[in-house]
Amino acid sequence: MTLYDELYFEITFHGDSSEIKKIASFIKSGDLDEFFENAGEYIVQSDTAEGTEKATLVFSTDDYGIEIDEFEAFDFLDVICRAAKNLYVSGSIYDVDEDEYEFVSPEGDSYYMNARKAITYNDELDEVAREEENDEEG
Repeated sequence: MTLYDELYFEITFHGDSSEIKKIASFIKSGDLDEFFENAGEYIVQSDTAEGTEKATLVFSTDDYGIEIDEFEAFDFLDVICRAAKNLYVSGSIYDVDEDEYEFVSPEGDSYYMNARKAITYNDELDEVAREEENDEEG
């Protein structure tokens, strides 16, 4: 999926505090510079738990777009999910035209999947709401 003009994202990492610290270091290291610079500035919240205590890190543009010409979202997710293999990762990536991809990456896996397809409905009302949303989108 290629995004254009402005990039927005919100990615949440959940897992052991030691793994959260590793992904925070990775984000700040400059390894994401091929996608956009100063990635460390987009860490908006990180828990301060210790060791194997569960923690969360939020990596987000916080509704302020990053100016881009062209952005390969799947290439970016490949790198992020590989680096966060030992964490549960979820989020969305979109552009100014609202082309959006929602994803999840289970803990222990370095791949990601479409979050919309991963959702199963057990309630008829949820299914009706989903159908109405699809009808509105065209």
